[in-house]
This record gives sequence, C-alpha cells and structure tokens, in this order.
Amino acid sequence: MRRINKSFPGVHALENVSMKLRRGEVLGLVGENGAGKSTLIKVLGGAHLPDFGKILIEGQPIDILSPTTAQQVGISIIYQEFNLIPDLTVRENIFLGREKTRMGFVGATQEQRATLELFEKIGINNSFRCLPGRQTGSLRKEAL
Repeated sequence: MRRINKSFPGVHALENVSMKLRRGEVLGLVGENGAGKSTLIKVLGGAHLPDFGKILIEGQPIDILSPTTAQQVGISIIYQEFNLIPDLTVRENIFLGREKTRMGFVGATQEQRATLELFEKIGINNSFRCLPGRQTGSLRKEAL
C-alpha cells in the first residue's frame, strides 16, 4: 500500500499511509483508537475505496473495488467484530458468501475437505459439522 489517503465528512482518517507485506508474513498493526487501523484494513479489503494512493500486488497496481475483488487477488479480511450464524455449521460459516458451487449446487464435499485442511493448519480437532455455541462461543456437535 503506497500513500493511501481516505477521508470521511469531517475526518481525514488516513494521510499518506504506506505499508508493505510479504507473502507468509505476520504483521501487527497497532495504534490508538481513531488512528486509522480499521480504515486502512478496510481499504485493503475493498470495503472502502481510497481517495488517493495505490495498492500493489507483486509490484503491479491493483484496483480493489470491493471485498469480492480483494478475495479474487488473494486478500481476505477477518474482522474483529466477527459474527457467526449459529444455525449454520462451521463449514457453512467459513464459506458463507464464497460457496464452492458447480452448476448452481454447493460443493459440500469440496468445502468439507477445505475446512478440514484449515483445521489441520491451525491445529484444531473439530468436526466441520459443529455448530457455533450460542452461550460460550464454543463449538457444539450437531446431532447426526
């Protein structure tokens, strides 16, 4: 991200902000409330359009016009205010809005495999059939 600027009525949220990320890198973005952290991430994820500046991927400028555009170039944002739909399984929540489809049908088997791969990467051992817990935020098993 190079020289990103973003204003809202009465607020200049970002002024010439630059940030460089490398594939596989973990980066912490810290600052006071109102510093523009969320705005910067929303620009990167396509939720806000920058007023000025560039986003480059592998040195090439990319116009990220929406969250869908961001996902198509490999950018996904998981927001802190993360809400799950309690009556959908973990798999369904993960792929909500990004369902793997073929000829109009959801490819549940493909999604199940991808979910299990994600679970393995982050070291959790839950079923993709689990439902988000309503009270504690834990997972509960769906009756089969």
